[in-house]
Amino acid sequence: MSPVPTESSIDVLVRFARLASEARAGAKVLPLLADALVKHVKADAVAVLAIGPGGATFVPSRHLPKELEGVQVDPDVIGEELGAQLVAACHGRFAHVRSHPLVSGGGLFGSVVMFFATEAPHGQVDLGEALVDLAAIALASDAQLQQLVRSHAELRASQETLARSEKLRALGQMAAGVSHDLKNILNPLSLHLQLLARGLERGKTDDAKETIAEMKQVLTRGLQTLERLREYSRQSPEPRTENVDLNRLVHEAAEIARPRMTTASGRRHRVDEELGAPPIFRGRAGDIVSALVNLVVNAVDAMPDGGTITLRTGASNGGSWVQIADDGPGIPEDVQRRVFEPFFTTKGEEGTGLGLAMVEACARRHGGSIKLDTAVGKGTTFTLWFPLTAP
Repeated sequence: MSPVPTESSIDVLVRFARLASEARAGAKVLPLLADALVKHVKADAVAVLAIGPGGATFVPSRHLPKELEGVQVDPDVIGEELGAQLVAACHGRFAHVRSHPLVSGGGLFGSVVMFFATEAPHGQVDLGEALVDLAAIALASDAQLQQLVRSHAELRASQETLARSEKLRALGQMAAGVSHDLKNILNPLSLHLQLLARGLERGKTDDAKETIAEMKQVLTRGLQTLERLREYSRQSPEPRTENVDLNRLVHEAAEIARPRMTTASGRRHRVDEELGAPPIFRGRAGDIVSALVNLVVNAVDAMPDGGTITLRTGASNGGSWVQIADDGPGIPEDVQRRVFEPFFTTKGEEGTGLGLAMVEACARRHGGSIKLDTAVGKGTTFTLWFPLTAP
């Protein structure tokens, strides 16, 4: 039976066990290992070989035999063959040698050779091999940490590349959405110009002034929409919120969309405003107006033969809501499930499929929600709800 290690030997094992658990202990273990083998195993000299990308090299230590300084060692030679080569290089100064590889986790990190002038007690050699094994564990832990660091760096680089790609994709989607909004906002300008020219020809200056005011309002909203795209492309902070009066925005959206109310056959859509008393809340008025115009224009497009669009506002659940309802044909069940999907459209080449996706995004940006209530033959109602405080 091997003799029980002394208290100091146990202390050495505990110290190496702690070092093995430290992430970057590998570089510190090997010199300390040589000291411990000389002190506790009573080795007369110790040679620690580390295997790296450049081959096998001796770890600098005061216990390394001078005869081995500058000696080249084949990294494929380990065990007894290595011990025999090294003891021969020392020209008979040592009578015995013990060699033990630094192996852990399937990795070979080097080898340790202990030199003795006389035969070493078996128990002390067992302690030495235990120390070598603990040192190998520390080296394996350090190697795993370095691999994790490299993998993390590669992952971060991949994430940055992915983020740039996602940024470009999202920017393209937003540009398409902004162009969709601009089309809805700026299309009425041509009709406003016709009304302005007609009013001036007839000498109705008051009507002309009213038309000019409406045109200014439309241009202001168009510029705000472009500003949203500019801010996003520059990764600017979100625009500041302001006090939002839903009743005012509903009326403004109705006025913006009013020139679209005449169908190709000359029939007009009817717009009813049933405005309640929604509380003032913090939000981005430009975004909300664009969303409302989208919903009104969608209602117009859904009723090519004319119909009634009802705009309602009110308060519920600690927030304000607005409804855009039409008495059109309704939405089939299979389409209902996809109406908020980006690029899904039932308008063919005339649609981008971004209108309702942008409306839903507007609601979510404000911490609110959007609800669809429809059935075939029973019209369609969209309800936007906004909390009193924007996120």
